[in-house]
Amino acid sequence: MALTEHLALKGTRDGLVLYLDPEADFSVLMDELQILLGESEHFLQGAAVRCYGGDKVLTPEQKEELRLALAQSRLTLAGWLTADEVYHASRTSAPVNQESEKTRVWDEGMVEGSCLFVERTLRSGASIQFDGHVVVIGDVNPGAEIIATGNIAVMGSLRGVAHAGATGERKATVSAYHLAPTQLRIADLVARSPEVTEGWRGPEIAKIKESQLIVEGVQMTGLRGKGR
Repeated sequence: MALTEHLALKGTRDGLVLYLDPEADFSVLMDELQILLGESEHFLQGAAVRCYGGDKVLTPEQKEELRLALAQSRLTLAGWLTADEVYHASRTSAPVNQESEKTRVWDEGMVEGSCLFVERTLRSGASIQFDGHVVVIGDVNPGAEIIATGNIAVMGSLRGVAHAGATGERKATVSAYHLAPTQLRIADLVARSPEVTEGWRGPEIAKIKESQLIVEGVQMTGLRGKGR
């Protein structure tokens, strides 16, 4: 998968999908597309690309400009995906043996997938981009960013930018011991911290419920000391 700040190009079993940030200006998207294609052109030539822009509405002229930009890298614009198509595709997995699947029991809250552990504090200017889940054992300072296709968990203060579910996975979450990001994004939904912040509220998790990005407290009921 190839990523820029506002674009993600991911290979699927049905071909390439280009995800566009619905909050970004079209001119910014086109500038980043040129960078992304320039970095990936040597192995993308001849492929068909479908696009998804969330709630963003492009004019016919903008769609034609996008098509021409792809064509310059010998890519074909094969159409636009709906939200239902994107989220259905993200839930689809390769066929598995039914008997082995029956024996696999996952407790609620357990998520399978590749995971990157970062055992340091991310300072201003640091950028982590990963196809999977990201766990930071440290802080994420203002000016640092994490972009992950899965979940993001910070075992410290999250004060930078966090984008979970970067390729459209609305089940992704962002959690932190102290959740105060400058920008928080899950799939195509984005929120920014208020200018006036409250004091520490305890560990929190951000998720999407009923198409709304919400933040909930995390009950640390599993961390109990032994009886005295």
